[in-house]
Amino acid sequence: MSRTLSLQVVLISSVAASFLHFAEGNFLEAAAPCPPLNFKCMNGNCISPVVFCNGKNECGDNSDEKFCKVEPSFRCPDDWTSCPNRRRCIPSHWMCDGRKHCPVVSEETICAKKSELMSWFLQRRNSGNKADRWGPQVNRIAVALHLANKNTFSPGNSTGEEIRYELAMQLTRRLAKDKKMSSEELALYIHALLVACMDPTDFYGDNLVQELRKRVEADESYTNPFLILVLCNAGDAMTNKDVERVSAAYDSQHRPFWTDTQALASMALYCITNRSGVEVDVRILRDYLQDLKKHRFPNGTVDNFRTTALVVQALFIYDSYQTEFNLELAMKVLMDGVNATKSILTAYYILPALHEKSLIDVSSSHCSKQPVEEDDALQKILVIDGETMTVHYSVWIGDEINVGRTWRLKISVKSTIYDAIETVAKIDNRQKVEYNVVKLKPYVAALNGKEDDPEMGMFWFVYLKPINSEEEPKVVEKSPADVKLEPNQEIILWYKRGSWNVQPEVKQDDKSSTVVF
Repeated sequence: MSRTLSLQVVLISSVAASFLHFAEGNFLEAAAPCPPLNFKCMNGNCISPVVFCNGKNECGDNSDEKFCKVEPSFRCPDDWTSCPNRRRCIPSHWMCDGRKHCPVVSEETICAKKSELMSWFLQRRNSGNKADRWGPQVNRIAVALHLANKNTFSPGNSTGEEIRYELAMQLTRRLAKDKKMSSEELALYIHALLVACMDPTDFYGDNLVQELRKRVEADESYTNPFLILVLCNAGDAMTNKDVERVSAAYDSQHRPFWTDTQALASMALYCITNRSGVEVDVRILRDYLQDLKKHRFPNGTVDNFRTTALVVQALFIYDSYQTEFNLELAMKVLMDGVNATKSILTAYYILPALHEKSLIDVSSSHCSKQPVEEDDALQKILVIDGETMTVHYSVWIGDEINVGRTWRLKISVKSTIYDAIETVAKIDNRQKVEYNVVKLKPYVAALNGKEDDPEMGMFWFVYLKPINSEEEPKVVEKSPADVKLEPNQEIILWYKRGSWNVQPEVKQDDKSSTVVF
């Protein structure tokens, strides 16, 4: 009898314990794996998100309440994200999951605006020429998309690959068409090259960072602080003179509506402070940031949407927004700006701010150490035994010399123009050339879908000129297969108006055809 009674007591106690455990845990699931939508307690238990931050210790270790009421200055731990009001941290994987987890301003509201603005950027792409789908501000689009999504230029991302290709073609065209593009435009391209994982210190032989530095040093009057920020982000050596330039730029901007320049100056000074050996009085930077807060209007705006976004970006420095600045209200202004703006420039500043990123975050640190696909192909193609030489190969379209792209090639000595053309075609199959064969000699007749067009008077011509020379290119009258190259020559395939009368005279019994080699 005593054994039976003992067994009954044990069973009843076990059932009671299980019931109490369920009642007190309120959806507590200790043994089963925790679904992504649920909250995994620090002790391994799992609770429903419905009871997260409900003021009760649902986990048993209070980890579900630990970050529910924090100060705006509190920095959320890794894998946690701050709510828009900065008063709560939530698991990062809960962001943009379609459910509200934050009080006052839902994180889903910002998610919707982020998604809306990202879609707006992606819709800037047109279906026209594949070399001109993103338009003249592709440099800003590249930076904004990267700061919003660090995977934009990851290998295999078709959008990133397309932007990278167009960026290279557009920049090459701009450099050839106008050697004196503004320093600000050059700086925008350097930023874009960094995020697109292309080296601005070696853009097909041109060191764009060095060129920008030369221009900054040559200007003794005023330096746009954006130029210093770009040089700093690109890893150029900073100097005390750069600090003086940035400080002078900040101090000179006391006119209304120039607050955006002061925000850029603050970001440039922060970059110098943290990424160089130059000593900077941090108190000056903190004063700058404090002064920026004074420009905010009661409705949260700082002058306009664009300037508000720039000031918010600057105030991410040292989390300066935490005192005497209503970040929640400023973010609401930016979200309203998403609906109001039709400007790429404004959207380019707002999108990173919504993702709590700034122009300080522009770098190439996200890039794979492995070369991008095209460069990898280039290296494989150009492994050459024996003596080599360097030549450039360019494609020009139209009488105004719109350059499609320039390649820097290392090829065997005694190579011909034809060899160089075929080498580029192996690297990039979009550059495959069709030839008109006369007397068994190939002459360029088509490239990338553009054919000799006698009705329009447009033909392909081959020219040669020394690299980096101001000399006029000279037309090549012989077949590309018959012209041996010399070191440091530039081969130019130019599609332009003109009469094609430089081919050898064709006898009636000659046969010609168009073939792809």
